[in-house]
Amino acid sequence: MSAVCGGAARMLRTPGRHGYAAEFSPYLPGRLACATAQHYGIAGCGTLLILDPDEAGLRLFRSFDWNDGLFDVTWSENNEHVLITCSGDGSLQLWDTAKAAGPLQVYKEHAQEYVQGSCVVK
Repeated sequence: MSAVCGGAARMLRTPGRHGYAAEFSPYLPGRLACATAQHYGIAGCGTLLILDPDEAGLRLFRSFDWNDGLFDVTWSENNEHVLITCSGDGSLQLWDTAKAAGPLQVYKEHAQEYVQGSCVVK
């Protein structure tokens, strides 16, 4: 995974995790959130990575694990510490980077998945 901060490409290796979405913070210059998944999102867990630039590249500020792959992330427009992610289990997770613990809240609204026009009940 790499990001361009101040004109220079910066990189951080994340073994076992594959990035799906990255979003720069609208509040903190250079802070980057990245939604990742194991095994290319086919199976395994996900991790939300919060990254800051430094002279060597990118450094990990905080990470949060989830029991399914994370596929998208966005920052709150009202709070510099709050993000929301979506995962393969059909839920949304609300995270606070000021807290080291898991999500503040999980929203699970989908009771079924749709695969190529057919309904598969989970």
